[in-house]
Amino acid sequence: MPIYEYQCQACESGFELLVRGDTKIACPKCDSRKVARTMSLPARHGNGGSAAPDFSPIGPPKGGGCGGGGCGCH
Repeated sequence: MPIYEYQCQACESGFELLVRGDTKIACPKCDSRKVARTMSLPARHGNGGSAAPDFSPIGPPKGGGCGGGGCGCH
């Protein structure tokens, strides 16, 4: 049972919905059924067990190792 993100075409509000096989999808704000499913951004892992997930836009890693430019060899 995945959770999908939607954008209402009528009132332009965004919302998430747990979708089961026969779920009727409607905007919780205005009850419109004119909705479009949007892309969800995945969360990146934090830097340890207690770090919160990073929900910033996906991009190159920040520091550390040659891949992120943190080693200073380039």
